[in-house]
Amino acid sequence: MAKKKQRRTIVASPLTPTLLKELGAIDEFPATPKNFDPYGNWVNTYRIWTCHGFRESGNQDVGFVRIERAAGSSNEKFTLKVRQEVVQVDGIVNVINANIQCLNKQLATPVQWHLSSRFIDPDKRPLTRLETDEKALIKGNVISVEIGEHTFKRKVTGHLTSDWCVFEFIQRLKFEEQGWLAFDMLEGLTVMKQNQRLSYRGLHPTKIGAEQISLHCFVQTGSGILPYEYWLDSNHRLVAAISMHKAYILDERAEKILRQRIEQLRNSYNRMKSGGRK
Repeated sequence: MAKKKQRRTIVASPLTPTLLKELGAIDEFPATPKNFDPYGNWVNTYRIWTCHGFRESGNQDVGFVRIERAAGSSNEKFTLKVRQEVVQVDGIVNVINANIQCLNKQLATPVQWHLSSRFIDPDKRPLTRLETDEKALIKGNVISVEIGEHTFKRKVTGHLTSDWCVFEFIQRLKFEEQGWLAFDMLEGLTVMKQNQRLSYRGLHPTKIGAEQISLHCFVQTGSGILPYEYWLDSNHRLVAAISMHKAYILDERAEKILRQRIEQLRNSYNRMKSGGRK
């Protein structure tokens, strides 16, 4: 008898916090400490979750990004420490570490950073030929990037930020209509995305299971990106960032969940490599 094909339902609507709950991506958002200060020292860890387009299957956790803000000794600058891990086919993992010095201004403009990227294969061995390490410094309107023995330069505008910096400065914005905030964005501190616009869309009552909460939403659009929606709680903590099929979800368990996912993929890879005998 032929095996009955599993019925799959197309999601057919943009992802929202409510829909993430329906799809099993979240149970609830973590409570924000009442003394949380967007201008102070904090650590936010986001689970990276993707949707394949169907409600029943194909939706999974693929990584995490941890962003740590450390206030500087003066009021002029602060530091962001970023670690991002994303698992790929067969349990290959891309690990990115970035140490970013930012201006303590509205856009958290990066002025100096050290960025490294490496890949770990299914057997937990580093793929050294794919490793990159770079240092960058902005003076005036020019970025100088050092990669090995080579230095590259490019011009930038005065209203520059990065995608990781957006996760920081959006927590410092007021919850009110104030027109568009315009900027250029270095995605991953590497790829320039110009003509970005960010605006406040308002307060939205949101149902997460049986709980009714209110979240504030900002929307980002611009050249070379899919639109982003940023969802913040009443304490100004960013609890989710959603773009098309991908969501960054505030979750203290994100690193542990990724470790489990990597182990599953590597076990599957090893079984396949050994002809399914394990």
